[in-house]
Formats: sequence, structure tokens, C-alpha cells
Amino acid sequence: MSRQIPAPAAWLGGAGLIPFALAALLAMIADDAELRALALRAFVAYSAVILAFLGGVRWGAALGEVSWRPLTLSVLPSLFACACLLIDPLDAVQILGLLYAALGVFDVMRRPAPEWPAWFMKLRARLSGAVVVMHLVLFLAWTGQG
Repeated sequence: MSRQIPAPAAWLGGAGLIPFALAALLAMIADDAELRALALRAFVAYSAVILAFLGGVRWGAALGEVSWRPLTLSVLPSLFACACLLIDPLDAVQILGLLYAALGVFDVMRRPAPEWPAWFMKLRARLSGAVVVMHLVLFLAWTGQG
């Protein structure tokens, strides 16, 4: 199987990072405190949506072996994402960053669906790494604004 990431997947995956980057940047540099807080909430909301999407990807992978364990693991990202929408945004940034790191490592180490092409796991590793870094940078910058 080819590890070359197809152009549409690379472009769309990369484009999915733009809302993370824009919201994080605005949350870090906006002069207005209300706008920074809104950008932080937008970052958390988008992060939760994408984490839930990754749960859906896992659900699709689990359809080949319909059993409790893989299906249960596939719904957990959505449940955690929803919970993160209900807590303090800065706490949510930390938790979401950790969830992306854990899910990314888990997916790359234990390929969710053997029939998936090798390029998909390569793309997932890159995108998850970028998302985790953005969560970390935003958290450190926001706590430094004290």
C-alpha cells in the first residue's frame, strides 16, 4: 500500500487545521478581553467537533467487527468532547489536547481498520501532532496572560 497521501486528503486535512490556528491566534493576540474569550470558546467548540468526528471515524472502522469494545471506544471521543463544552474553556483546552494525543497515539499504534491505506495513518499522525501542539501553545500563551 502506498504511503503517499493523496492530494485531496492532504489539502482537506490541512484546511481542517485553519480554524484551530485562527481561533488560537485570535485568543492569544486580540486586544479585547471579550474577543479573546470568544476565540478561546470557538477553539474549544471546533476542537470538540473534530474530536467527535474522529470518534465517528473509529465507529466506521469498528463496523467490520461489530462488538462492544470497538464500538464503545468509538463513542467515547464524542462523549468527552461534549463534556468539554460544559467546563471552563481553559480546562477544556488541556483535556482536549490530551485526548487528541492519546487518540492519535492509540490510532497510529493500533491501526483501527486493517483495510485502511497506510497514507491515512500517516496523515492522522501529522494532523494529530499539529492539533496537540496548537492546544499546548494556546494553553501556555493563555496562562501566561494571567
